[in-house]
Amino acid sequence: MNTRNLKPLALWKSLLLVLVPAVTAFLELHYLVPQWLAGTGQPFLIGYLVWWMGWMGLVFIASLAAYKLEGNPLAWRAFASRYRLRAMTGRDWLWTAGLLVVQALGFLALGFVGKWLAAIPALSMPASFPPELIPGGTSELVPGEFMGMALRGQWWIAALYFLGWVLNIFGEEFWWRGFMLPRQELTHGRWTWLIHGILWTANHLFQKWSLPVLFPTALFYAYVA
Repeated sequence: MNTRNLKPLALWKSLLLVLVPAVTAFLELHYLVPQWLAGTGQPFLIGYLVWWMGWMGLVFIASLAAYKLEGNPLAWRAFASRYRLRAMTGRDWLWTAGLLVVQALGFLALGFVGKWLAAIPALSMPASFPPELIPGGTSELVPGEFMGMALRGQWWIAALYFLGWVLNIFGEEFWWRGFMLPRQELTHGRWTWLIHGILWTANHLFQKWSLPVLFPTALFYAYVA
């Protein structure tokens, strides 16, 4: 990729691009969503989907808008070059396998220490949240329900989750590894993986109890990228 036209991304700008949406998402999920649901009587899942898909949709749109605002042409080859979308090499697949192992270990660690972390006051979630979001909480999972909503026959939920994950994956990768990372490299050099990993961890502020376990995984993701 030609980096001659890229401008370094100053640390204060990186902080702004991360903390403003992260804090906003936290406040929306922890305060606005419960208040809205209390007034409508809808199950928590509805508010969660509106919040999550809205947030990820905005990240996806922002990643495309950022590309255009840099003055890049509306051409796939230019977009793929700027956002590092290239064919995988054998070495890339080996690193990918390593990432999958680290992610699996992180998932197991999250399940193992999640109850303990979620019980720490500074990392705890609101008591009104469903048990799916509070490991080891006082509420128990109800068979056939997810976040307070019966799942039987509700196939549209699976469709929305699929769309949400498409927005989530492409939005995050375009924004973080496509738009931000190459410009951060021009600012922080060989320490970019550390800065990038710390900020990507902070992006998950909405689920505070998971941050200690996500941190090493985020660092490894950033290092590989």
